[in-house]
Amino acid sequence: MNVRTRLCAAVVCLLSVGAIGTSAASARLVVGVGDESPQTFANPSFHSLGVKRTRLITDYDSALSASTAPDAWIGAARRAHEEIVVAFNPAAGSACPGRPCKLPSTSQYTKAFKAFHKRYPFVRIFQPWNEVNSLTQPTAYHPEAVVTYYSIVKRYCSGCTVLGADLEDLAKGPGVPAKIDMVNYAKSLLKAFQKAHVKTPRLWGLHNYVDVNYFHSTGTRAALKVLPGQLWLTETGGIAQFTLSSRKVRLRYDLARQAKATNWLMQLALANKRVARVYVYDLFYAPGNRFDSSLLGPGLVPRKAYYALSVHWRKYFG
Repeated sequence: MNVRTRLCAAVVCLLSVGAIGTSAASARLVVGVGDESPQTFANPSFHSLGVKRTRLITDYDSALSASTAPDAWIGAARRAHEEIVVAFNPAAGSACPGRPCKLPSTSQYTKAFKAFHKRYPFVRIFQPWNEVNSLTQPTAYHPEAVVTYYSIVKRYCSGCTVLGADLEDLAKGPGVPAKIDMVNYAKSLLKAFQKAHVKTPRLWGLHNYVDVNYFHSTGTRAALKVLPGQLWLTETGGIAQFTLSSRKVRLRYDLARQAKATNWLMQLALANKRVARVYVYDLFYAPGNRFDSSLLGPGLVPRKAYYALSVHWRKYFG
């Protein structure tokens, strides 16, 4: 989870949840839950939701070493018969935007992906890089690298579902340079696909935490306008609390607001037919985590947001 740029440009714009009605086509929306703990798949609250899709963020080179390979998580997800989406992150030790912050070369990424695919051939859905326009990623100013990584995954994973990119809903403002603004970055990315003579993808990922937690739809609508095809909300959810590394509180602790944001997320997704999937992040509470979007609180007690998601699940997907 990247937090340095999360929500830093958000503008509070409260709208009534009722402003977006439910969709008659709700059955086409797929819902999953992401969490980096293998214990997720043995948790009773997780099972109660009936979710059969999940997402993992792992170092792009994690499969090159047995000590870093996510065997436990992937094994647990597979035993639980979960469909897995994998998103790749920088190698361990990366400190973007500080140093080290190095883009993998074509040969490095190819070697790493081939190792991952060989180790886990049953994983068939990939995001070649996580949060490509975040300053915490070496891809922030290199959309051409995103195209390269996409092309490698497409080449070596025949028949796999590969998302064109995984974007944060950042908007220009303090701490958000114009080039990594979601719309500007998406436009640069589309040009990079065209320049590389790579067919433009028709499937994209978006992390719309800003929209969800400030109760508007600006970023989601902007993404739908600029990106062709389907949109998956590959990481999103209501936030219980968020504190910057500077200790400035961006969102104060409020479980009722988190639940309201979860409701808004589902309303937003249901209202847009091109939004095909939602992956809610995450399940387990981690003490001291500055970015807390957990559905379960201390002692694994379900929070109000968990019950909000559960109501939507039973109403539309159960």
